[in-house]
Amino acid sequence: MIGVDLPGHGASKSAVDRDAADLLLDEVAKHGTVDAIGFSVGAWALLLAASERPAAFERIAILGAADMVLTGGMQAEAMQRPLIDALRSTAEPTDNPMAMMIRMMIAEAGNDRDSVADYLAANKRFATAEGLAAITAATLVVEGGSDMAGPSDLVAASIPNSERLVIAGVDHFEIPTNEECMSAVGSFINRPSR
Repeated sequence: MIGVDLPGHGASKSAVDRDAADLLLDEVAKHGTVDAIGFSVGAWALLLAASERPAAFERIAILGAADMVLTGGMQAEAMQRPLIDALRSTAEPTDNPMAMMIRMMIAEAGNDRDSVADYLAANKRFATAEGLAAITAATLVVEGGSDMAGPSDLVAASIPNSERLVIAGVDHFEIPTNEECMSAVGSFINRPSR
């Protein structure tokens, strides 16, 4: 198993100007065709990579990739700016519960808030519904039924060879540690090849 840190996360603190999809594709190029799993921003990086280089991926599991990124412009600078500002601020963003939670998660993971903010502020390519149609990998789309970002209907419908799992009562940040999710993803990734 190979892990790829998002820019500004883990060991990639100095790579904040790199596109996460490019980091992923650089690693994939060393191994040929791969299976891959991505959560949240990592899921979107994986979707972009798989749409740009479909032959590199056999199976992908996408966790917490809400349609709102495609339809609500969540990737737009105007949508990202409040979070970026809250991450860079020395004051606690008590009026922004989401920013408070993300700051806590960054601290618990040992990441640097400024590096994560720099990554969020950097120019990046984003997956589109049209681009998702180019994905040839067998794809499992997992969403939490209580994810505040919303469902993944359009994401799943846009990928030709996809199946979808909705886990009732699970919010966005619970998805990757949820037992049902882990079991489903493990079974999916370990299925015999087509």
